[in-house]
Amino acid sequence: GIGGVEVQPTYPLVPDDVKLGIRSLPYLSDEFIDALRFTSVKAKELGLRLDLTVGSGWPFGGPSVPVDQAAGRLRCDRVRSDGKSRRVMVPDIGAGEELISVWAAPLSGDAFDAKALKPVTDIRDRVLYLPSDMSGPAQVLFFIASRTGMQVKRPAVNGEGFVIDHYSAVAVDNYLKTVGDRLMQAFKGIDAPYAVFCDSLEVGGTDWTDDLLAEFQKRRGYDLKPYLPALVADIGPSTTEIRHDWCKTLTEIVTERFV
Repeated sequence: GIGGVEVQPTYPLVPDDVKLGIRSLPYLSDEFIDALRFTSVKAKELGLRLDLTVGSGWPFGGPSVPVDQAAGRLRCDRVRSDGKSRRVMVPDIGAGEELISVWAAPLSGDAFDAKALKPVTDIRDRVLYLPSDMSGPAQVLFFIASRTGMQVKRPAVNGEGFVIDHYSAVAVDNYLKTVGDRLMQAFKGIDAPYAVFCDSLEVGGTDWTDDLLAEFQKRRGYDLKPYLPALVADIGPSTTEIRHDWCKTLTEIVTERFV
């Protein structure tokens, strides 16, 4: 009464043990591909449908994913200036990150009026210079295109690595070529799997991709960059609409490029 099986390689249940004959096959190795081929042939002999997850663990990712194709997020670093100097150090920008824009507003105690935020562009040698009319304490917002750093959960041996940027066509295509095409080598000359699929999303905290500003402009008809503070603070009546447009854009590109 069993209709079929799913192949989803995950972490080893027990350590390798020579005496017990237990040895994990590294994901996508020649031995792994041979085992997958054997499984497919045997399933057909038994009249079983075979479905294959295009990956190990979840969500999609692994050692073939470089940091510039890893899951992205919009990082907003808040730095307080005490007003004694106009100089503010720019936060560290790591691998796969890019500074997009900087905004500042006067502070009143510990509070600042987000509606008073103004863009600041005077940056020299990793030092930001506040405008001369902002002489007192100030709140500075650094918007950085960053990465979540999320790693694949429960991967098989050799399946460890960054989760892909699900909003990036480049990242998805690279993943399908390096992982998907390699898996398909197990089915050369025999029936392909009944289905290949994404076993589970479980993508956490990702809300940005490298060309989001360009895609937002094309799809929504205006530039998001001057309104980035609306994503982290209330800048007025347009805040809700801007956040809606941002989420709608993300929804459209993940549907087109990943789903």
